[in-house]
Amino acid sequence: MISRVRAALDAIDPELGAFITVDADGALARARNAPSGRAEGLVVAVKDLIDTAGLRTTYGSIRYADHFPLRTAPIVADLERAGAVVIGKTNLNEFAYGVSGYNPHHGLMRLPLDRSRTPGGSSGGSAIAVATGAADVGIGTDTSGSIRIPAACCGIVGFCCAAGAVSMDDVQPLAPAYDRAGYLTRTIPTLQRVLGIRRLPQVRGLRTVFAAELPLPALPDEHWTLFREQAHEIHREPAAREPWAYGADLHVKLDQPVGDRVRAREVMRAWRAEVAATLRDVDLHVGPVIDGPAPRVSDVLADYRNGTLHSSAPLLTHAPAANALGWPALAVPTPDGPRQILGRPGAEPALLALGAELSRAVVSPSPFDQP
Repeated sequence: MISRVRAALDAIDPELGAFITVDADGALARARNAPSGRAEGLVVAVKDLIDTAGLRTTYGSIRYADHFPLRTAPIVADLERAGAVVIGKTNLNEFAYGVSGYNPHHGLMRLPLDRSRTPGGSSGGSAIAVATGAADVGIGTDTSGSIRIPAACCGIVGFCCAAGAVSMDDVQPLAPAYDRAGYLTRTIPTLQRVLGIRRLPQVRGLRTVFAAELPLPALPDEHWTLFREQAHEIHREPAAREPWAYGADLHVKLDQPVGDRVRAREVMRAWRAEVAATLRDVDLHVGPVIDGPAPRVSDVLADYRNGTLHSSAPLLTHAPAANALGWPALAVPTPDGPRQILGRPGAEPALLALGAELSRAVVSPSPFDQP
């Protein structure tokens, strides 16, 4: 385990902007005494929105630049008890409010295979760490696709847990009704170990449909009314009180009107019923994760300067539906580009089985992945 941690540390490229805090000495010390378990041998990078006792946790904000939590979030502690070793805390959009892959306080996150682009966000740092071998597992959060979007941009696996499947205790909230935890890995077998799923079903027994033949009902704009309602409640007052401590992009988002909450709730109830009816005889739905390629650094920086969100819009067409439904969702690379697999809560083994099948032609075991 010590040699794996050292290899992970050596794989960190500071120019990619994956990490806010690297805990090299602590990781090596923990590796010497790591317990046995399902996650034995795995190096973990934790999104810096998630508390880790004694290890600086900034939430991507200068307001928390010197924040050292007293407790470790259950999602991290679970893997540590199972033998994993945390190597550090990863970069993110400030307070996870955005998908651009840019943090004005901690810098750009750059796509490893094309540094003129970002990996998207908000869990971009965790995706970079996994894609480059600086971690076997990235722990992230996903409120509108923030795990699946950077996974798609980086060509790796990203899993968003179902609502309530994983504790969100000691995780800084953004929009609690839609906040989910999840994981990024290079391969499905590693994700299977992390989730503790021992056996996957046969793909041929699954009722699978593709978006080209059965598109999901479009997510109504009213979803964003309810999203803003929650995000504003958490961040609007502090941003008004300490405007210097918030990036310009957050001020743009927090200045947006919330909208008609009552109508939004009615519209969203009808949309969920329509989705349930559409997928009544379906186990898994496969569709795109994002529209187009990863965002260009130049476009992301132009958006920040100009107070616009143009580069983020194509990333948010498909992924937020899973959060609005509370369903688990898996992003995998395929020969036809990244694809999202959506299923009901309880369908996690089926998602992984189909994900392994769809990604088989483009994903090969990495030398960093433990058997």
